[in-house]
Amino acid sequence: MDEHGDTDDLDSLAEALDESVPPAPEMPPSPISRATQPRDAGERLEKLRSHESMLLGVDRLLISDGARLVLFLPLLVIVLYGLAQSFTNSNPQWWVKHVEDAAGGLPMSTGIYVMSLLMLVADITLLLILLRLMVVTRKIFRLEAEALTTAGMTFNSAHGYTEMRATMDGATRQLGVTTALMVLAATLLATSLWFTEEVVDTPILLAFSTGALLSGHGVHMVSERSRFNTAEPWGMLEAFYPPIHPALLGRPFTDVIRAHIDPLLAVRISEYLRSVESKIHQGSSRRELQEMLLHLLYLRRSSLIDEEEFRVALEPMVDQATVVELFRHPELGEETWDRLLSRARTQCAPFFRLHDRMRMRSQSGRTGEGIWFDVGMENLIVGQANLFAFVLNEGHQPMNLILRVQTPDFRPQECVYRLMVDPYSPEPESLIPIPISASLPHALSATRIVWQSLLPSTMGEATVTVRLEDEAGNLISGRVLTVQVRSDLFTRIKMTLGALFMVGAAIVVLSPIVPFVLTLLGL
Repeated sequence: MDEHGDTDDLDSLAEALDESVPPAPEMPPSPISRATQPRDAGERLEKLRSHESMLLGVDRLLISDGARLVLFLPLLVIVLYGLAQSFTNSNPQWWVKHVEDAAGGLPMSTGIYVMSLLMLVADITLLLILLRLMVVTRKIFRLEAEALTTAGMTFNSAHGYTEMRATMDGATRQLGVTTALMVLAATLLATSLWFTEEVVDTPILLAFSTGALLSGHGVHMVSERSRFNTAEPWGMLEAFYPPIHPALLGRPFTDVIRAHIDPLLAVRISEYLRSVESKIHQGSSRRELQEMLLHLLYLRRSSLIDEEEFRVALEPMVDQATVVELFRHPELGEETWDRLLSRARTQCAPFFRLHDRMRMRSQSGRTGEGIWFDVGMENLIVGQANLFAFVLNEGHQPMNLILRVQTPDFRPQECVYRLMVDPYSPEPESLIPIPISASLPHALSATRIVWQSLLPSTMGEATVTVRLEDEAGNLISGRVLTVQVRSDLFTRIKMTLGALFMVGAAIVVLSPIVPFVLTLLGL
């Protein structure tokens, strides 16, 4: 056969195969949260969630919030230890006359030690409840990750998964060390009460018990103690910290807020937005809806627009019924969105400050014919720093610009961004004023926004220089920022108290050992 004949035969065979192969069935994507699981795994997960909710109630009432007994009980035991030492060789008359018989004939010092032991047992019980809560939460997180992986999502490589696992593991280890030291303190105290002086040296056991108590509470004071749970949609927000983030933001509010969302909540939000994608009006996309929604939520939360203006601004993109459904969602209700905004505003305050400066400048009518350039950064740096730079071209021609971030006190010491900035065309003036819900998102989308994370290399005062140059290297505008790199007041007080407890523990433990060593050396 010739070449054309071979080609015709191949084409006929391909057409026959196309006719014999049926098309793939169109199946709606199943929600990730309802991934197929064995019945036993589903029942186990529900039991763990119920158990977590119960433990979370106890934690909120007695441990992390409310009475905060884990913080105050060890301090009270320390005071009782000192009081018992004061009455080691004597009993006051009021104890002998009124209390000694009721206490079974125990001397006052022994009675106080018994009371201290009971408080230590109560403190250990609360620590075990908190430790159990963390273990259950970690187990639920692992099961959720396995379910998402089974559903086809590479959740283990998702944004923030590694950081969230590290946070949970670190907090659990810190609490485990505190609990072990408290158990050691209670065991040594119980041993000193159980045996007599002829069997063991009671003062040494009491000294070691005091040292373990001070060490345990010192570890508790200096630890981060990040609280997290899966019982609430926002339960992991406070414990999640975003990784280093150098980027040129494409959708500012989406990028900033999404960076502070823990991986489980990010999956729920993505799943919900995917479910409403079919209800988005033609001409708009899911990404545009998400950016506009977050921006308008921030404006409404700041009381810059009211509820009616919020709904009117979303009408071109989605119908009102979908907006109402959004705030009535069992997991992604209004409180969840508010907590997301609050978390992002706390962690990335410079971005929202620059946004507010842009808004005030726009509302005041101050516009120029050149480049509007502004930079923001935290005044007090705790951990990594977030530097934001806004560049808005108010001219008539596109411009190629170079943004340089230079600093001797942070890492990296120099970053260079090459920006292509299109001109910003504001809405034409009319008799009816343009609402801020329409003008501000338009201006923000035309602004080139740089978010650069910086790691401090020194403590104390630090400087950062930001230069905006043209293609030839000529300076257009610049800023020099001076910030303080140190811990906040509350953290410094907490760390100081924890260090004092550690030093006290070392002194108490060494006090009976040093004389014994000196005796052995014949000194």
